[in-house]
Amino acid sequence: MCRLELVGLEKTYGSKKQEKRAVQNLTADFAHGVYGLLGENGAGKTTLMRMIVGILKPTQGQITCDGIPIEQLGGVYRSLLGYLPQDFGYYKEFSAVRFLNYIAALKAIEPDTAKERIEQLLETVGLTEERNKKLKTFSGGMLRRIGIAQALLNEPEILIMDEPTAGLDPRERVRFRNIISALGKDRIVILSTHIVSDIEYIADQIMIMKQGRLIQTGMPTQILEPVAGCVWNCIVSVKTAEELNAAYAVSNLRNYNGNGAISAGTCEEQVELRIVSKEKPHPDAVAVEPVLEDAYLYYYI
Repeated sequence: MCRLELVGLEKTYGSKKQEKRAVQNLTADFAHGVYGLLGENGAGKTTLMRMIVGILKPTQGQITCDGIPIEQLGGVYRSLLGYLPQDFGYYKEFSAVRFLNYIAALKAIEPDTAKERIEQLLETVGLTEERNKKLKTFSGGMLRRIGIAQALLNEPEILIMDEPTAGLDPRERVRFRNIISALGKDRIVILSTHIVSDIEYIADQIMIMKQGRLIQTGMPTQILEPVAGCVWNCIVSVKTAEELNAAYAVSNLRNYNGNGAISAGTCEEQVELRIVSKEKPHPDAVAVEPVLEDAYLYYYI
């Protein structure tokens, strides 16, 4: 199993007068396991992943695999990688099996090995029956599953996946999470997303990015520790709910009729709020146990 290290990584764009720092002084260490990279759109996640796979060159800093800079490893490093970008290219007229055979050839996988591997992966992503259908007929979710399959063709030791569940329905998301959880036992899996539920149950380590910086990293329990005592539940009037929603980070809001059910919209309608705040947001607010979604909001306050 390999080890991946990022030291003082930076990526800037533009001139000095209009410089944009997409990634800033980022240092991280990856061994085997699933790493969930969380951050809002524009936080620098995609830029970071493109540097890890060698598509972008860092402005500053270094990426090493087992202590050797990845640019020195060249093709050896690329053979260790599996990559699913946000938008991966494909030929619309190709069938699923033809496309995977094409990718296998690009990765220099022996034909007999490729054939066996493709059949396994089509079953894994639930596309065996669609193996001979053209990709232009596939839904967005089906294309995403083909993308996951092509990333796994060479049985990579480092698997990089950028927003891999985009377009997947709830059942497909569960299938995907189970696949990734199993894969993380003996390889590095780095999964980028802005959807907390994608990694809540499978990530061994969570990394939160904000404005190009890594602002928090650790096991899920470590990420939640600072948030204890900062998540509140309260039931208030609609007017008060509007005021609280404007003043605080609200992670959940629902109408409430006194029995825990959604209100029919009477004049006595109340609203139940879940609020992330370091201070008690309302006299009737009660502290509750935080979950990862609360933590995500907490670090972005």
